[in-house]
Amino acid sequence: MPEGSSAVVRDPGVRRRHRRRRVWLFVAAIALLLLLDQLGVRRLSGADVPPGDPLAPTMRAHVEHLASPALGGRVPGTKGNEDAARYIAQQLETLGVPPLPSVGSYFMPIPTTRSGETLGDNVLGWVPGSDPTSTEALLVGAHFDHLGNTEDGLVLGADDNAAAVAVLLAAAPAVRALRLSHPVIFAFFNTEEAPWFGLPTQGSVRFADAPPREVGALSSLRLAVILDLVGGVVWRSSADTLFACGAEKTSGLGALVDGTHEEGLSVRRMGLHLVENLPGYRPQPVSDYDVFRDRQVPFLFLSSGRTPRYHKPSDLPDTLHYDRMARTARWIASLLASVDGQQAPLRFTPAGADLPTDAETMHWAMDAAATPWRSIPGTGPISAARLLGDRARVKALLEPGHTFTSEDELSLERASFRLQCLLYSFPVCFTF
Repeated sequence: MPEGSSAVVRDPGVRRRHRRRRVWLFVAAIALLLLLDQLGVRRLSGADVPPGDPLAPTMRAHVEHLASPALGGRVPGTKGNEDAARYIAQQLETLGVPPLPSVGSYFMPIPTTRSGETLGDNVLGWVPGSDPTSTEALLVGAHFDHLGNTEDGLVLGADDNAAAVAVLLAAAPAVRALRLSHPVIFAFFNTEEAPWFGLPTQGSVRFADAPPREVGALSSLRLAVILDLVGGVVWRSSADTLFACGAEKTSGLGALVDGTHEEGLSVRRMGLHLVENLPGYRPQPVSDYDVFRDRQVPFLFLSSGRTPRYHKPSDLPDTLHYDRMARTARWIASLLASVDGQQAPLRFTPAGADLPTDAETMHWAMDAAATPWRSIPGTGPISAARLLGDRARVKALLEPGHTFTSEDELSLERASFRLQCLLYSFPVCFTF
C-alpha cells in the first residue's frame, strides 16, 4: 500500500458477516411484504357481496331449498334427490316451461344399476321455438345431485350445484320472452357426482344416449351450455368474473361469447385444457360438458371455479354471490339469442385451440395474483415467487408476433393449475 494511504483493510470474516446480514435483511423484508400482503387480503364469502339484484331473493330461495338439510345433499337414489327433482319440475311449471311432449312428464328416468338400484331422474323442460320448420335446438344444463354424508360431514352442495340450478331457473323467463326461432331445452341432470361420472348411469350420458324426439339426433343441438360451480366467491379480483371454457372447440363461438355483455359481469374465455390438464396427469374432465364434447356437439362450459368450500360441509347458501348469479342468468339468455340468430350453424372442431386468448386471460389472472394487496388469500412465499415467474412467462407470450409452441401451452397449463390450486386452498401449489 502506498505510504500515506488512509484505506482500511477489512477482515474477510467481517465482510462475510456483513453479506449474510444483508441477505437476511432482504429475506426479512420480503417476508414482511408477504405478511402485510396477506393481512391486506382475505377470503371472501357471501357477506362480502350483499345482494341487491331483483333476481337475487328468488335465487337464494331456490338454493336454500335445494341445499337444505331436509334434502340430505340430494344423493341419487334417496328421497332427498327425488324431492329436489320434484321441486325443480314444480318451478318449471310455475315459470311456464312445459315438459317435452315426447317424454310425457318432466322426468326422464336414469337406468337402474346392474344391482337393480334406482337412482332417480333427469328433469327436462323446454321453450318451443317460434319457427316450426327448425331442425335444431339449444340446450342449457346443470346437474342437481350432490354428495350428502361424507367423512367430513353432511355436504349440502349450495355452490355445487344448487347455484347453477337457480341460475337456469332465473334465466327461463328471459328466454321465454325472447321468442327464439329454435327450441331451448332446459336440462337438469342427475348422477353427475362420483361414482356415476363417466358411466351409462350419468344423467347427461343417459340424455345423450336417447335424446327426446324434440331434439332429434344429438348432432341437431346447435349449442349445449353447461353450468357448474357458478356461485362461489373467494378472491376479490375474480369476484365478478365468469369463466367461459371450450369455445375454442367451435368455430365462431368465441366471437359470440366476446360479443355478449351484461353490466357488472366480466366473462373471460379460457381453453378447456387450462381446466383439465393437470401437470403430470392425464386430462380430467370435470362436468357434464364432457358428454357433448365426446359426441362432437358444440358446447360451452361456464364456471366461476372451485373455492375452499368445494365438496365441504361449508358449501352453504350464505356463501354465494347472488348478484353475479343473476347477471349470469341474463348473460346466458343474451348468448342464446345471439346463437339463435346465427345464419350458419356452429361447427365443432375437435382440435380447436385459442392460445392467444388463453394467454390474455392468464395474464390478467397472474398480474392480479402477483400484485401485493391483490393476491389470492393464503398465498405463501414460495407460491408468490412462482407466480412472479408465471406472470413473466405469460407476459412474454403476448409480445407482438409471438409464435406459440407446445412449451408455451404447458406454461399456460401450469400457471392455470397454480391459480386453481390457490383458489381451492390446496396445500402444494408451489410443487410444480
